Amino acid sequence: MPMHPTRQGEVNVLLSTLLGSVLPVITILSFTYIPPLLSAGMSTLFAGLYFAFLLTVKQEWPLLQKRAAWKDILLATFFIGIAGYGCLFLGLKFTTAGNASILNLTEVFFSFLILGFLLRHEPLLPRTMIGAACMVFGALLVLLPKGTEEWQWGNLLILMGAALAPFGNRHAQRARKIVSTNAIMFYRSIIGGICLLLLAFAVEEMPSRDALLSSLVFLCINGVLLLGLSVSLWVEGIHRIPITKAVAMVSIMPLFTLAAAYFVLHEQPSFLQVAALIPIAAGMFLLTKPSRVLPSP
Repeated sequence: MPMHPTRQGEVNVLLSTLLGSVLPVITILSFTYIPPLLSAGMSTLFAGLYFAFLLTVKQEWPLLQKRAAWKDILLATFFIGIAGYGCLFLGLKFTTAGNASILNLTEVFFSFLILGFLLRHEPLLPRTMIGAACMVFGALLVLLPKGTEEWQWGNLLILMGAALAPFGNRHAQRARKIVSTNAIMFYRSIIGGICLLLLAFAVEEMPSRDALLSSLVFLCINGVLLLGLSVSLWVEGIHRIPITKAVAMVSIMPLFTLAAAYFVLHEQPSFLQVAALIPIAAGMFLLTKPSRVLPSP
């Protein structure tokens, strides 16, 4: 029995969340060898190679010629692939993986505010609003006790990236109606990667050859699995369900990030971080619960 498109979108978003949860951890590990913007640019270019492979396998290269999608692809590239990734990687240089993942939850606020309230792009249902509020409350249990102590440039950059993401997601959703996810992500990865590398060459000190080679394993993981497969699952997800719902579902990501940071980076989770499981799980239930369909008369 085929899966309902809405449920398929939810599954794609959840799989994307599982993969994306380790992005802050792998990125911080790459900083041992190379600076942030260089890590962002090279990781993004590796993602471009991944999507080039998919375009070849699925014979989708002709889709790149559809000019109707170019405007939305370029705007999505700017908001997420350049400005968003730049803020994220620079922010991770100055804050912890757990804090970065939690601060990314503010994308829920920005998505509901920008797409739902200001632009009226998607309907705001009471159940989804309550579910998002539950998830954000869970995030606040983690963030507020340390907010005044660690409110630094790294955190502000993470917040800036979260505020830009809804604009990019909206344009990616539009472009997906014209071309495939692979075409969108190939353009976004190649253009974004080149722009980030140019920024890195302009403002960062270039590492040695040995340091660059030592970072390749982390860059490949970031590019192929986290900025490649994870992001393609995300774009396919928001093609089937509202962006605000998808972003709210991703709010469970900090739980997986905190676990990965504990085992890999030895970041000790607090009691409040564990307690946040309850409201976040409640929010997940409200957001993924199928709507009741009334029988036809």
